[in-house]
Amino acid sequence: MYKFKFIMLLIVFSFLTLTSTLAYSFSNGGCEGDCKKCHSLSTHEVNGILKKMKLSRAKVLNIQLSPVKSLWEIQIEDNGKKGIFYVDFSKKYLLSGQIIEVNTGSNKTAESAQRIPIGKADVSKIPVNNALVMGNVHAPKRVIVFTDPD
Repeated sequence: MYKFKFIMLLIVFSFLTLTSTLAYSFSNGGCEGDCKKCHSLSTHEVNGILKKMKLSRAKVLNIQLSPVKSLWEIQIEDNGKKGIFYVDFSKKYLLSGQIIEVNTGSNKTAESAQRIPIGKADVSKIPVNNALVMGNVHAPKRVIVFTDPD
């Protein structure tokens, strides 16, 4: 009888400890309000994830906390295309898709995508030897217009 009570007490204590730990982890006070105190994700780790996903040539542009607690937001560029995906704090799961704030309807993923820097074309590398020149050939600024005759 004594063993049974002891085992039951141990089970109840374990259950209470586990539930209080989980509740604290997902409450507003988890990580004392600053998730970067407890969690980190390096470019090296993201490159490892990209390699597993067969995107080893993708370049990591930025890593930041997402609007959703317990997710990292990763901005990448792959073959000239820029995109965003999410990795959970355990670094076991990758999520793609949109994060939309329910109360406002704002698309947080699209807002982040707008902040990804856009590269500029190197105009000096555009061949203009067969171009139709209009205006002053020696003008300090030029406008290059591309058209499709078909």
